[in-house]
Amino acid sequence: MSSPSAPGAGGAPGARGMGDAHGTGDAPGAGDAPGAGDAHGAGGAGGKGDARETEGPCLVTGATGFIGGRLAARLHAAGRPVRCLARPTSDTTSLRALGLEIATGDLTEPASLARAAEGCATVVHCAAMVTDWATVAELRAANVAGTRHVAAAAARAGARRLVHVSTTDVYGHPGGAEVEESLRGDRFANWYSQTKLEAEDALAAAAAGALEWTVLRPATVYGPGSVEVVGEIAKAIRAGHMLLIDRGRAIAGLLYVENLIDAIVLALDASVAAGRAFNVSDGLEVTWRQFTADLAAGLGCRAPRLSLPYAPAAALARTLELGYRGLRRTTGLRTAPLLSRQAVQVLGRDQRFSARAAAVQLGWHPRVGYEEGIAATLDWLHAI
Repeated sequence: MSSPSAPGAGGAPGARGMGDAHGTGDAPGAGDAPGAGDAHGAGGAGGKGDARETEGPCLVTGATGFIGGRLAARLHAAGRPVRCLARPTSDTTSLRALGLEIATGDLTEPASLARAAEGCATVVHCAAMVTDWATVAELRAANVAGTRHVAAAAARAGARRLVHVSTTDVYGHPGGAEVEESLRGDRFANWYSQTKLEAEDALAAAAAGALEWTVLRPATVYGPGSVEVVGEIAKAIRAGHMLLIDRGRAIAGLLYVENLIDAIVLALDASVAAGRAFNVSDGLEVTWRQFTADLAAGLGCRAPRLSLPYAPAAALARTLELGYRGLRRTTGLRTAPLLSRQAVQVLGRDQRFSARAAAVQLGWHPRVGYEEGIAATLDWLHAI
């Protein structure tokens, strides 16, 4: 129930950095990173004295995770009331330190979601099971049924808008030219991507005529606090066994976390966002080779040199997955394979996604550039 990690460190860096499984994940932290606490233009999080301070709270699912935690902190800093959904076993220390309201619940328990959403004006659904190594039943229960439950609870509570944080994985990693929102993925190498697409459909069906909704599809989210993606890549780099595909020539599709938070805040209030899906990507031509080399340089390590061609890597991943799944059925093994097909796709195919619709319709543009984002990420890695 965590996002996949780096090849050579126990899995894939796919799943795009959410890491907010059932409302769990890594703590927000790193509140002084570039962009933290800044509203993006006139459509930002709202300032002191904004009318949105007087409306009901915004329910944030996945608030103890990487993205949800950053969003909760941003909304709170802007003076908007926030309620955070968290499971009883989640670590809510950083949220409580900010004085945020905590609602105990779980995506698989509709009654708990109804209680959490009561009186809320808006909902941002960040929670998901983000992994390429879980059963189909587990993924569907969390990602599809869970999204349906959240939408039903929001509608019952009379919320005016639900923003669903999806993923560009719903396109199936086609590679090549920029992907626009009209593309419908139909060939998936893993059930995570499939269930995230099914979750979007479940949201539209559950909210029809009862609730305004917006879907955001972030690409590879990085930044301070990204334990499950950047943290795992850093571990592999430090250990000297970070594996690249095709020498890391594919575009990584990077999105700095605070730029994503800007897009979420804009989507909460933009009337034109209702019923729409938007890609969110910084639009950088940074490859995995450059990204991992920059991390390595900042960590004082040698740049990754291990690499496999795409086709042999995909074949190896398939073989490993089949073997591990057999062991899981017979022995109950829970360890993820060292390489997965999702990891090969994420690392080996260009992650180019057009964010033109978000720019035109929402007024969104990435505020934090790559140099500033990678510097903040390295500062965080040095501190943990």
